[in-house]
Amino acid sequence: MKYLITVPAVLLVACGFNSPPNASLETDKTVVHMTRSQVILAINECESAGTRPVVVEARRKINGVTTTVPVEVTCHPKYKFF
Repeated sequence: MKYLITVPAVLLVACGFNSPPNASLETDKTVVHMTRSQVILAINECESAGTRPVVVEARRKINGVTTTVPVEVTCHPKYKFF
């Protein structure tokens, strides 16, 4: 019975010694959004290469309203579902 109390307590104390991860968060000041023509051009390049375009978006506050803006367009392989 004594082990049922001490083992969880030791595990909880051991978890407290982990250091936080070294990660940085990109804010709106460091991210530049793409124009509409850049997004269209990137999508056309992906489709002409036979890949699937995926638009990566970020949230920005414009005139007090939060909206999504395109940041990057990446090309992923097309999946065939049978």
